[in-house]
This record gives sequence, C-alpha cells and structure tokens, in this order.
Amino acid sequence: MKCPHCASVAHNVGRKFKTPKRTDRAQWEKVGFLIRSGFPFHSIYDNYRGVRYPETLADAKEFVKRFKEKAILR
Repeated sequence: MKCPHCASVAHNVGRKFKTPKRTDRAQWEKVGFLIRSGFPFHSIYDNYRGVRYPETLADAKEFVKRFKEKAILR
C-alpha cells in the first residue's frame, strides 16, 4: 500500500498508534525502528497484561530485545 500523501510505503499500524509531529525526527526514528523490527504498534501482551510501547529509541531497543518472540515477521 502507498501513502496517499508522499507515495512511500504505508504500514498497517495498530489503532493505538499516535502519529508524532512531522518535525519530531527522534520519534519518527523510533517508529521506523519498531516497524522494521516487527512491532507495527499492534497489541502486545506479557503475562496477560497489555504492554505499552516505548517512548524513546533507547527504550525501543530494549523493548525489541525483551519481546523479540512477539515480533511480526514479514
């Protein structure tokens, strides 16, 4: 699927995804890292509890390590 605004590849992200400001490069870098790592903002559960997605890129790197078995492979 293509983005209707820029014609780049569009990704199916979860309904809880909050779009960062266009100018917030740090947040967009984190978003890209998570999507490339198999975490497109769909719900993740740990011991039947919902897991919050990380706020920073550093936290995202730890998140990916911790929940790697829950990644969506493409």
